Amino acid sequence: MSDATRQRIRTLVESDRFNNIVFVAILASSIAIGFETYDWGPRGDGFLQTIDGLFLTVFVLEILLRIYAMGGDFFKDPWCVFDFVVVGIALIPARDFFAVFRVFRVLRAFRLVSRIPELKLVAESLIFSIRGLSAVATLLFVVTYVFAVLSTVLFQTVSPEYFGSLGRSLYSLFQVMTLESWSNGIVRQLIQEEGWWVAIYFVVFIFMTTFTFLNMFVAIFTNTVVALEADSEVGVNTELRRLQAKMDAVIGHLGMDYNEDE
Repeated sequence: MSDATRQRIRTLVESDRFNNIVFVAILASSIAIGFETYDWGPRGDGFLQTIDGLFLTVFVLEILLRIYAMGGDFFKDPWCVFDFVVVGIALIPARDFFAVFRVFRVLRAFRLVSRIPELKLVAESLIFSIRGLSAVATLLFVVTYVFAVLSTVLFQTVSPEYFGSLGRSLYSLFQVMTLESWSNGIVRQLIQEEGWWVAIYFVVFIFMTTFTFLNMFVAIFTNTVVALEADSEVGVNTELRRLQAKMDAVIGHLGMDYNEDE
């Protein structure tokens, strides 16, 4: 095909109407996969499988059109590669050993992320935040580990079901950190046995983990979102300035031609 045809196809796949159709297909496909978890009988299951095949055909055609229109640029875009992998998994025959891959069809729902700019921003922010979040998570684990060792030594005899071993202490402290029944379920019994100093012990742990480290997760993620939004706005402003410069040059050239004709 000619370059003109390739350009027309690229214009098509980048159009709002085409992307809206794909968005509706992804949403409907995700809902249909959810319906397949129910038993609709042979006729209903067959109908859902037919619908699933129809949606898969639409997605394959979409991917092929994008690959042809974008060429090598398709595989340079992480979101396009993600779409390619998700659709490729759905093409694996759901028989014998590969039957387990059929469940991964639900990953199509994640394609909604690549179609909604706000969700793309959140997903990209999460990816760019991994390094900072990993550092905070490591420090959080160290603090929890220290408290788990202390808790095992202090409460192993009094509450063996919660702090009888290091593993149980880690899990119990995780429950305390999430504030899930930490007072009535774990701490109140220890207070009755050991005294009120136990309450201070666990309140200090909660302040160090739930109210400090977990809020640091939110802060790092929020800062990344703001930074990506700023970079996006800078890119848009740069592109607008470039287009404005081109328009000024064209207008200036037309003005010079007009003056020469006079």
